Amino acid sequence: MQHSSSVSRRNMIGDSGNAYVVAFILLAMALVAVAGYHWLPKADVQLALVDNCRLDQQAACAADLPGGGRIEVAVAPRPVATSQAFEFRADLAGIRPNSVEVAFTGVEMNMGVTRLPLEALGEGRYAGRITLPVCVTGGMLWQATVLIDVDRRLLSVPFRFESRHG
Repeated sequence: MQHSSSVSRRNMIGDSGNAYVVAFILLAMALVAVAGYHWLPKADVQLALVDNCRLDQQAACAADLPGGGRIEVAVAPRPVATSQAFEFRADLAGIRPNSVEVAFTGVEMNMGVTRLPLEALGEGRYAGRITLPVCVTGGMLWQATVLIDVDRRLLSVPFRFESRHG
């Protein structure tokens, strides 16, 4: 009788030990999945240059975003004067980004990359002020690429404008 009692006790201990191992493995798998989600790189989605729109010549330029959103951007004052601060504004509809910033690069001359994080103003509106590097040769054609961090994607939307000596 003792024999069957000790055997059944070992089976119970063995079964609960297996349950702990299974629970530990499931917990480890969940932790790896969560960590992977946060540490894996975001997908970069680069949109084409917005055609027929120059921010220095129009009140605003707009583009449709993948997934149904829309962006409209503007600069003020216009024209953009070299070595003077100006405002860059982005209005977003249909998406809720984690952050929005603009990367400014020279189109015809390498001026490096100047980044401007935009401040959230509410209701999908973002804005910031910046003074770009001075080009001594005169006017400068710039590309302003709006970088939108949303839903594990980094959307890149390029616009162009010219700055002039003022």
